[in-house]
Amino acid sequence: MADVQAHTARLIALFVSCVLYGMLLTTFVPCIHSLLFSASQRFRLKPCSDIKFPILIATILMFLVATFSAVISMQNIIDAFIHYSGPGGALEYYRVHNKGWKHWVVAIGDAVQVVVGDALLIYRCYVIHDRNWRSIIMPAVSWIAMAALSVMSLYRELRLQGSQRLDDRDMMPLLASTLLLTFATSLITTYLIVRRLLKAEFRPDLRGRLPPHFLVRVGKIFFETGLFYTLSVVASLVVYLSASNLSYVASLAIIHIIPLTCNLLLIRVESINCRKQILPSHRKEEEFNPNTAEEV
Repeated sequence: MADVQAHTARLIALFVSCVLYGMLLTTFVPCIHSLLFSASQRFRLKPCSDIKFPILIATILMFLVATFSAVISMQNIIDAFIHYSGPGGALEYYRVHNKGWKHWVVAIGDAVQVVVGDALLIYRCYVIHDRNWRSIIMPAVSWIAMAALSVMSLYRELRLQGSQRLDDRDMMPLLASTLLLTFATSLITTYLIVRRLLKAEFRPDLRGRLPPHFLVRVGKIFFETGLFYTLSVVASLVVYLSASNLSYVASLAIIHIIPLTCNLLLIRVESINCRKQILPSHRKEEEFNPNTAEEV
């Protein structure tokens, strides 16, 4: 089967990017609102002690990276299809003339989103386990290895010439290893989160003051979000291993998918937090902290 040509792949990537960025934009506003404003009083800012600053900073950073990547991708298309008037058209532009910092933006954005997105998921796992650092040793080790490989992959990708592709023989092992570690980090962390929530739900002595089935709903949200993210990583890995120009589509799509899944997770958990009613009683030390869901 013939591969998609480079200039066609860039147009497909831009279309996918615009669709996903529109979805990201519609989730970013309610996400920021839930992080900064009180749920009971619509336009009243939360006190600083109630603002989840790690999640707020990560959410804004990932949105800015996605925005910048979308803008530069659009400019790249304009340069290739409109401004470039040399022989060979857009295909020749991407084969030879696609150099400079604009060529690096997608690679940098991809690396930043993966590292920040997985770090945010591990932080949520840390919070759900009552800030017990022992609970995140496995995903943390996997994340450190993934971050190191992301840096190596980024360094190699920035050295690619315009005529080289992401399926270059030196790039493929790094990209595949990075995606596999991303997959492992997401899978392990999601499992630890869901396991902790279900363990607390089905043991009344641990659930404490939380209403029945509340933690099951939170666990379901984490599972569904983790599944969506994991399937996206698997799809990207398959595209990279197929040595197709569609790897540009996968690379640009994942930049928007990661913050989108994080925003959807926050919005959905916040929606059930608003309906939660904590039963009055004295919390025992071994009980699940009823305020934990509000921190993730």
